[in-house]
Amino acid sequence: MSRPRLALPWYVHPAEAPREWNWLAARRDVAFAVVNVHNGPGTENDAYYPDALALLRGIRTLGYVPVHYGERSVTDVAAEIDHWQRRYRVDGIMLDELPATDAGLASCTRYAGAARAAGVPFLAANPGTFPPRAVLDLFDVTGVFEGTAESYAGFRHPAWAWNVPPHRLWHLVYGCAPQRIAAVADRAGRHGAGYVFATDRSLPNPWLGPPTAVSDRLGAGHPVAGT
Repeated sequence: MSRPRLALPWYVHPAEAPREWNWLAARRDVAFAVVNVHNGPGTENDAYYPDALALLRGIRTLGYVPVHYGERSVTDVAAEIDHWQRRYRVDGIMLDELPATDAGLASCTRYAGAARAAGVPFLAANPGTFPPRAVLDLFDVTGVFEGTAESYAGFRHPAWAWNVPPHRLWHLVYGCAPQRIAAVADRAGRHGAGYVFATDRSLPNPWLGPPTAVSDRLGAGHPVAGT
């Protein structure tokens, strides 16, 4: 199996991490990046994001929308999708905190339907675990693992999912020893994922940019190639 492509939750503000945004813009191996102004698009226009997003030409950008495990109304979710499209002209949407049970299928179907009706061309979702096949089939790509490197060591790809094309599956691993990041990416490919991001950062928000070694080198003024 080929090594998965990078796909990053990118929840760091461009004013707080301009070097990291420039690093991302220079990458040629990133399939998509999920951007997050303020737990979604926020309630007001952010003056920094239009220029920052313009840097990411060649990288598909997805706007972050949480659905609170099916508790949010479709109306609220649709409004945030519209805000992302009108304000920031993202290339797609990622629905986070997706319910991953048979009982959640109806709400997932409504959320996905609202996104498709809004003309979203690329729709991702992140339940953080394997959902039922009917849920997975609603989206272009689904985050089927999100957790620590320790828990990832016990991850097993379900037998039924081996016929799901890799480009529809995404693994997110945090709390990873820096020297193990490349090995985790390779392991994701062996476990059927077409997209992966592994980082040494940890909770409460492990998605604040690239791994810390990259940020450290950027802060020291050193170029970082192929990291």
